[in-house]
Amino acid sequence: MDNTYISILIFVIITVAYYMFPAFGKIPMTLDVLESNDLASYYKKNIPRLGFYFLLVIVSQFAFNAIYLINKCGGNSSSNIGAAAAMTFFPWVLIFGVMMAVLMMYPGLKTAFSDVVGYFVVAGKANEILSSILIDTDVNSTIESADDMNPVQKGNMKKSAEAILKLFGNKSILINKMSPENFLGVWNIIKPLFKQNIENIDNKQAELLKLVVLKDNIGEGLWYLYTAILLISIVSYNLATRGCQKNADQLKASHEEYVKQEEAAKAQQDLNNSTTVVLTS
Repeated sequence: MDNTYISILIFVIITVAYYMFPAFGKIPMTLDVLESNDLASYYKKNIPRLGFYFLLVIVSQFAFNAIYLINKCGGNSSSNIGAAAAMTFFPWVLIFGVMMAVLMMYPGLKTAFSDVVGYFVVAGKANEILSSILIDTDVNSTIESADDMNPVQKGNMKKSAEAILKLFGNKSILINKMSPENFLGVWNIIKPLFKQNIENIDNKQAELLKLVVLKDNIGEGLWYLYTAILLISIVSYNLATRGCQKNADQLKASHEEYVKQEEAAKAQQDLNNSTTVVLTS
Protein backbone atom coordinates (compact mmCIF):
# COMPACT_ATOMS: atom_id res chain seq x y z
CA MET A 1 0.00 0.00 0.00
CA ASP A 2 1.21 3.52 -0.81
CA ASN A 3 2.88 5.54 1.91
CA THR A 4 0.23 8.28 1.66
CA TYR A 5 -2.72 5.93 2.10
CA ILE A 6 -1.24 4.25 5.16
CA SER A 7 -0.58 7.62 6.81
CA ILE A 8 -4.16 8.73 6.13
CA LEU A 9 -5.50 5.44 7.52
CA ILE A 10 -3.49 5.90 10.72
CA PHE A 11 -4.82 9.44 11.09
CA VAL A 12 -8.44 8.36 10.53
CA ILE A 13 -8.18 5.60 13.15
CA ILE A 14 -6.80 8.00 15.78
CA THR A 15 -9.40 10.67 14.96
CA VAL A 16 -12.36 8.27 15.09
CA ALA A 17 -11.10 6.94 18.43
CA TYR A 18 -10.84 10.51 19.76
CA TYR A 19 -14.54 11.11 19.12
CA MET A 20 -15.87 7.64 19.94
CA PHE A 21 -14.08 6.89 23.22
CA PRO A 22 -14.68 9.67 25.79
CA ALA A 23 -12.52 7.85 28.35
CA PHE A 24 -9.46 9.44 26.74
CA GLY A 25 -11.02 11.41 23.86
CA LYS A 26 -13.40 14.33 23.61
CA ILE A 27 -15.81 14.75 26.52
CA PRO A 28 -19.43 14.59 25.26
CA MET A 29 -21.60 17.67 25.62
CA THR A 30 -24.62 16.93 27.85
CA LEU A 31 -27.66 18.80 29.11
CA ASP A 32 -26.08 18.99 32.56
CA VAL A 33 -23.12 20.88 31.09
CA LEU A 34 -25.40 23.32 29.24
CA GLU A 35 -27.73 23.86 32.19
CA SER A 36 -24.80 24.56 34.48
CA ASN A 37 -24.05 27.58 32.24
CA ASP A 38 -20.34 26.91 32.61
CA LEU A 39 -19.16 26.08 29.11
CA ALA A 40 -15.77 27.61 29.88
CA SER A 41 -15.01 24.80 32.34
CA TYR A 42 -16.16 22.20 29.82
CA TYR A 43 -13.83 23.53 27.12
CA LYS A 44 -11.01 23.85 29.64
CA LYS A 45 -11.35 20.17 30.57
CA ASN A 46 -11.21 19.22 26.89
CA ILE A 47 -7.98 21.10 26.14
CA PRO A 48 -5.63 18.42 27.63
CA ARG A 49 -7.50 15.70 25.70
CA LEU A 50 -7.25 17.70 22.50
CA GLY A 51 -3.54 18.22 23.19
CA PHE A 52 -3.06 14.48 23.71
CA TYR A 53 -4.87 13.80 20.43
CA PHE A 54 -2.67 16.33 18.62
CA LEU A 55 0.49 14.81 20.12
CA LEU A 56 -0.60 11.28 19.23
CA VAL A 57 -1.28 12.29 15.63
CA ILE A 58 2.11 13.97 15.20
CA VAL A 59 4.08 11.19 16.90
CA SER A 60 2.36 8.49 14.83
CA GLN A 61 3.05 10.38 11.60
CA PHE A 62 6.68 10.95 12.62
CA ALA A 63 7.20 7.29 13.53
CA PHE A 64 5.78 6.08 10.23
CA ASN A 65 7.82 8.62 8.23
CA ALA A 66 11.01 7.65 10.07
CA ILE A 67 10.41 3.95 9.36
CA TYR A 68 9.77 4.76 5.70
CA LEU A 69 13.07 6.67 5.37
CA ILE A 70 15.05 3.99 7.19
CA ASN A 71 13.68 1.29 4.88
CA LYS A 72 14.29 3.47 1.84
CA CYS A 73 17.80 4.69 2.62
CA GLY A 74 19.15 2.18 5.14
CA GLY A 75 22.39 2.82 6.97
CA ASN A 76 22.58 5.00 10.07
CA SER A 77 19.06 5.54 11.42
CA SER A 78 19.89 8.75 13.31
CA SER A 79 20.19 10.86 10.15
CA ASN A 80 16.96 9.38 8.78
CA ILE A 81 15.14 10.07 12.05
CA GLY A 82 16.39 13.65 12.05
CA ALA A 83 15.18 14.20 8.49
CA ALA A 84 11.80 12.61 9.29
CA ALA A 85 11.43 14.84 12.36
CA ALA A 86 12.14 18.00 10.39
CA MET A 87 9.76 17.04 7.58
CA THR A 88 6.96 16.04 9.99
CA PHE A 89 6.88 18.31 13.02
CA PHE A 90 7.28 21.65 11.26
CA PRO A 91 4.32 21.45 8.84
CA TRP A 92 2.03 19.61 11.26
CA VAL A 93 2.57 22.08 14.10
CA LEU A 94 2.48 25.13 11.83
CA ILE A 95 -0.60 24.18 9.79
CA PHE A 96 -2.59 21.55 11.71
CA GLY A 97 -1.97 23.14 15.09
CA VAL A 98 -3.00 26.59 13.87
CA MET A 99 -6.12 25.13 12.25
CA MET A 100 -7.15 23.53 15.56
CA ALA A 101 -6.64 26.81 17.40
CA VAL A 102 -8.71 28.72 14.83
CA LEU A 103 -11.61 26.26 15.17
CA MET A 104 -11.51 26.69 18.94
CA MET A 105 -11.69 30.49 18.61
CA TYR A 106 -14.23 30.50 15.75
CA PRO A 107 -16.46 27.39 16.10
CA GLY A 108 -18.83 28.80 13.47
CA LEU A 109 -16.35 27.66 10.80
CA LYS A 110 -17.44 24.08 11.49
CA THR A 111 -20.76 24.78 9.75
CA ALA A 112 -18.98 24.60 6.38
CA PHE A 113 -19.12 20.82 6.82
CA SER A 114 -21.55 20.24 9.69
CA ASP A 115 -24.47 21.90 7.88
CA VAL A 116 -23.90 19.72 4.80
CA VAL A 117 -22.30 16.37 5.65
CA GLY A 118 -23.32 16.48 9.30
CA TYR A 119 -26.90 17.36 8.40
CA PHE A 120 -27.05 14.49 5.91
CA VAL A 121 -26.06 12.06 8.68
CA VAL A 122 -28.52 13.27 11.35
CA ALA A 123 -31.43 14.58 9.23
CA GLY A 124 -33.57 11.45 9.39
CA LYS A 125 -33.42 11.03 13.17
CA ALA A 126 -33.71 14.78 13.73
CA ASN A 127 -36.88 14.99 11.63
CA GLU A 128 -38.33 12.07 13.61
CA ILE A 129 -37.70 13.75 16.96
CA LEU A 130 -38.83 17.23 15.87
CA SER A 131 -41.98 15.84 14.25
CA SER A 132 -42.85 14.10 17.51
CA ILE A 133 -42.65 17.30 19.57
CA LEU A 134 -43.69 20.10 17.16
CA ILE A 135 -47.25 20.77 16.09
CA ASP A 136 -48.26 20.27 12.46
CA THR A 137 -47.71 22.95 9.83
CA ASP A 138 -51.43 23.80 9.86
CA VAL A 139 -51.17 25.55 13.21
CA ASN A 140 -53.90 28.18 13.10
CA SER A 141 -56.73 25.80 13.97
CA THR A 142 -54.63 24.23 16.70
CA ILE A 143 -53.85 27.59 18.26
CA GLU A 144 -57.43 28.80 18.03
CA SER A 145 -58.70 25.71 19.79
CA ALA A 146 -56.34 26.19 22.72
CA ASP A 147 -58.40 27.16 25.80
CA ASP A 148 -55.49 28.06 28.06
CA MET A 149 -54.33 31.12 26.07
CA ASN A 150 -55.75 34.63 25.84
CA PRO A 151 -56.08 36.41 22.45
CA VAL A 152 -52.75 38.20 22.84
CA GLN A 153 -50.91 34.93 23.53
CA LYS A 154 -52.63 33.28 20.60
CA GLY A 155 -51.61 36.13 18.30
CA ASN A 156 -47.99 35.98 19.40
CA MET A 157 -47.92 32.21 19.00
CA LYS A 158 -49.36 32.45 15.49
CA LYS A 159 -46.68 34.91 14.45
CA SER A 160 -43.83 32.82 15.83
CA ALA A 161 -45.33 29.62 14.43
CA GLU A 162 -45.81 31.05 10.96
CA ALA A 163 -42.29 32.51 10.89
CA ILE A 164 -40.64 29.30 12.01
CA LEU A 165 -42.68 26.93 9.90
CA LYS A 166 -42.23 29.04 6.77
CA LEU A 167 -38.50 28.93 7.29
CA PHE A 168 -38.47 25.26 8.17
CA GLY A 169 -41.12 23.42 6.19
CA ASN A 170 -38.90 20.38 6.61
CA LYS A 171 -38.53 20.19 10.40
CA SER A 172 -35.10 18.56 10.22
CA ILE A 173 -33.64 21.75 8.72
CA LEU A 174 -34.16 23.34 12.12
CA ILE A 175 -31.22 21.33 13.46
CA ASN A 176 -28.89 23.34 11.21
CA LYS A 177 -29.73 26.37 13.33
CA MET A 178 -28.62 24.51 16.44
CA SER A 179 -25.13 24.18 17.84
CA PRO A 180 -23.99 22.87 21.21
CA GLU A 181 -23.55 26.45 22.40
CA ASN A 182 -27.01 27.77 21.43
CA PHE A 183 -29.01 24.56 21.88
CA LEU A 184 -30.92 25.63 24.98
CA GLY A 185 -31.68 29.03 23.46
CA VAL A 186 -33.18 27.53 20.29
CA TRP A 187 -35.04 24.93 22.35
CA ASN A 188 -36.71 27.67 24.40
CA ILE A 189 -37.60 29.61 21.22
CA ILE A 190 -39.50 26.67 19.71
CA LYS A 191 -41.26 25.72 22.97
CA PRO A 192 -44.47 27.58 21.98
CA LEU A 193 -44.76 25.17 19.05
CA PHE A 194 -44.61 22.02 21.19
CA LYS A 195 -47.50 19.58 21.16
CA GLN A 196 -49.53 19.16 24.32
CA ASN A 197 -48.65 16.43 26.82
CA ILE A 198 -45.49 15.13 25.12
CA GLU A 199 -44.22 11.94 26.72
CA ASN A 200 -40.53 11.68 27.69
CA ILE A 201 -39.81 15.26 26.63
CA ASP A 202 -36.53 15.25 28.59
CA ASN A 203 -35.35 12.13 26.76
CA LYS A 204 -36.24 13.67 23.40
CA GLN A 205 -34.32 16.82 24.33
CA ALA A 206 -31.27 14.75 25.27
CA GLU A 207 -31.52 12.74 22.03
CA LEU A 208 -31.76 15.92 19.96
CA LEU A 209 -28.73 17.35 21.73
CA LYS A 210 -26.76 14.19 20.87
CA LEU A 211 -27.61 14.72 17.20
CA VAL A 212 -26.53 18.36 17.41
CA VAL A 213 -23.23 17.34 19.02
CA LEU A 214 -22.73 14.60 16.41
CA LYS A 215 -23.33 17.09 13.60
CA ASP A 216 -20.86 19.52 15.20
CA ASN A 217 -18.24 16.78 15.65
CA ILE A 218 -18.60 15.74 12.01
CA GLY A 219 -17.93 19.32 10.92
CA GLU A 220 -14.89 19.55 13.18
CA GLY A 221 -13.59 16.11 12.20
CA LEU A 222 -13.83 16.88 8.49
CA TRP A 223 -11.74 20.03 8.99
CA TYR A 224 -9.14 17.82 10.67
CA LEU A 225 -9.33 15.20 7.92
CA TYR A 226 -9.01 17.53 4.93
CA THR A 227 -6.14 19.41 6.55
CA ALA A 228 -4.42 16.11 7.35
CA ILE A 229 -4.82 14.85 3.77
CA LEU A 230 -3.15 18.02 2.49
CA LEU A 231 -0.26 17.72 4.94
CA ILE A 232 0.24 13.98 4.41
CA SER A 233 0.31 14.46 0.63
CA ILE A 234 2.96 17.18 0.91
CA VAL A 235 5.11 15.26 3.40
CA SER A 236 4.84 11.99 1.45
CA TYR A 237 5.94 13.75 -1.74
CA ASN A 238 8.93 15.28 0.04
CA LEU A 239 9.89 11.91 1.50
CA ALA A 240 9.62 10.16 -1.86
CA THR A 241 11.71 12.75 -3.72
CA ARG A 242 14.31 13.23 -1.00
CA GLY A 243 17.73 11.81 -1.81
CA CYS A 244 19.37 9.48 0.69
CA GLN A 245 22.41 10.92 2.45
CA LYS A 246 24.99 8.17 2.94
CA ASN A 247 27.62 8.13 5.69
CA ALA A 248 31.29 7.10 5.30
CA ASP A 249 30.60 3.41 5.92
CA GLN A 250 27.85 3.34 3.31
CA LEU A 251 30.06 5.15 0.79
CA LYS A 252 32.92 2.71 1.45
CA ALA A 253 30.59 -0.28 1.05
CA SER A 254 29.18 1.16 -2.17
CA HIS A 255 32.71 1.72 -3.51
CA GLU A 256 33.76 -1.82 -2.66
CA GLU A 257 30.65 -3.18 -4.34
CA TYR A 258 31.39 -1.06 -7.40
CA VAL A 259 35.01 -2.35 -7.52
CA LYS A 260 33.79 -5.95 -7.26
CA GLN A 261 31.37 -5.42 -10.11
CA GLU A 262 34.10 -3.84 -12.25
CA GLU A 263 36.51 -6.71 -11.53
CA ALA A 264 33.84 -9.26 -12.37
CA ALA A 265 33.01 -7.48 -15.62
CA LYS A 266 36.74 -7.27 -16.56
CA ALA A 267 37.25 -10.95 -15.78
CA GLN A 268 34.29 -11.86 -17.96
CA GLN A 269 35.65 -9.70 -20.78
CA ASP A 270 39.10 -11.31 -20.54
CA LEU A 271 37.48 -14.72 -20.62
CA ASN A 272 35.53 -13.84 -23.73
CA ASN A 273 38.68 -12.50 -25.46
CA SER A 274 40.75 -15.58 -24.60
CA THR A 275 38.21 -18.05 -25.93
CA THR A 276 39.50 -19.89 -29.02
CA VAL A 277 37.02 -20.41 -31.78
CA VAL A 278 37.61 -23.60 -33.81
CA LEU A 279 36.14 -23.76 -37.27
CA THR A 280 35.53 -27.09 -38.91
CA SER A 281 34.94 -27.68 -42.59
